[in-house]
Amino acid sequence: MKREKRLSLALCGLVVLLLAGACRAQPTATPVPPTPQPMFTEVPQPTATPTQTAVPTETPTPTPDPNVNPLTGEHVADPAVLQHRPILVRYGHDRESRPQSGLTSADMVYEELAEGNFITRITGVYLSEIPPVVGPIRSTRLAVFEMLFQLDAALVDAGASDTIMWMLSTVPQYPQFRHVGYGAEYFFRSADKASPFNLYVRLPQVRARLIADGTDKPVHVHNMVFSASPPQGAAARRVHIPYPGQAPVDYRYDAASGTYLRFVEGVPHTDALNGRQLAPANVVVIYCEHKKTDIVEDSLGNTAIMVWWVDTGRAQVFRDGVMVESRWSRPQPAEQMRLIDADGKDIPLKPGQTWVEIVPLDYKVTVG
Repeated sequence: MKREKRLSLALCGLVVLLLAGACRAQPTATPVPPTPQPMFTEVPQPTATPTQTAVPTETPTPTPDPNVNPLTGEHVADPAVLQHRPILVRYGHDRESRPQSGLTSADMVYEELAEGNFITRITGVYLSEIPPVVGPIRSTRLAVFEMLFQLDAALVDAGASDTIMWMLSTVPQYPQFRHVGYGAEYFFRSADKASPFNLYVRLPQVRARLIADGTDKPVHVHNMVFSASPPQGAAARRVHIPYPGQAPVDYRYDAASGTYLRFVEGVPHTDALNGRQLAPANVVVIYCEHKKTDIVEDSLGNTAIMVWWVDTGRAQVFRDGVMVESRWSRPQPAEQMRLIDADGKDIPLKPGQTWVEIVPLDYKVTVG
């Protein structure tokens, strides 16, 4: 009962936090006369030195390299591409949505369980590379708030349930683009798929709008640590994540590329823009308590899932063909997640793309 009460209070606390964070009015788009929607097939493919004290209380944080992407640990040719805020894009992951467009360009990707226990939703994080088009675009869920808080990002989605739309309205400091409202002119329906699996957005125009409206800014991402040196760990060449229904995931380590090839329902998961199989350098599984709420999400009456992603919990880091048992740490909602070992030291990721798989506490991830 105490746990139930704490989770109920936590959800209430989330709403209070959202209300407290509202600081400016959300821009309202001017209605645009309907125009013929372009065909999707027409889109081209493509530090300060620490002050010495008698009793140091913390380890000094080194000055970030302005030429290194803080989300990937990779050097960029032009540091100007990092002087922006990340853009979160909500993807559908139903069979009808696959293959999605643009995921190979994401710096990070989050995957979380959706209501109904048959599918997951995916959130791509874009900073250093902006593909010409991304999608299919789907709706926001509760877990997305935790991503916004951590990255101070903008959001691209297809709306949400009434309750979550109200919650989103309380945090206008995170610019929100959707096909009905702000930035609607950047969305279009593809003729290649049926609705609701055919909504796409031109991401470069979203970035340009952020700049034009003065809501773009560099974001201080400070809790991601990278190293090219492989860590010590248990062999992990195959990883199976038992997401339900249409979403079971497998990763197979490819020694030639040093990445984990991604499969969904046993089939290679590819990017529609370039045909490439998704292959992150890192796969991070974080175990979080999942709790049903009374927020109705669909016409079937399925209710939203609250992911308890504050405090600390178990994590597994997969890179270079090995697994490192670890902990995720996030003491406060406004803080970014750290990955730490038993001594509280940061576990470095391999430079490159990272997929964060959010799973319930009782999930049995198979490693081989």
